[in-house]
Amino acid sequence: MATMSRENVEVMHSVTDAFNRRDVEALGALLAPDAEIVPMRAALESNSAYRGPNAAADWYAAVEEAWVNLSGEVEGTREVGDRVLGFGRIRGRGRESGAAINVEATVVAHFRAGLISRLQIFTNREEALEVLGLRE
Repeated sequence: MATMSRENVEVMHSVTDAFNRRDVEALGALLAPDAEIVPMRAALESNSAYRGPNAAADWYAAVEEAWVNLSGEVEGTREVGDRVLGFGRIRGRGRESGAAINVEATVVAHFRAGLISRLQIFTNREEALEVLGLRE
């Protein structure tokens, strides 16, 4: 079990690396075919999740449309069963507004058979832990 968890943590880091490079193929290879990506803006927009085999490409397209140099950084991880929480930061600049963001972020990755079946990004760590039924 420890080996699988370690592999899942490595996948979490690989997701961040692929995202920062905008490598759709690399990210897609880490996702289950029916994966769901729920970005941080999902709290503001009701229909902003990306699902299925094109989830990575659709997410990247939306990121490029809205942001300049959006990147993530994983500063720590926590394993909870078949999930990995990645704690870190998201930085970038709004494409239209030019406003800079530098926010704390928590990414929750659900795994199935070594692939991510759901990836959700929160800008509130407590909310991410609460969704998982955890308290810090």
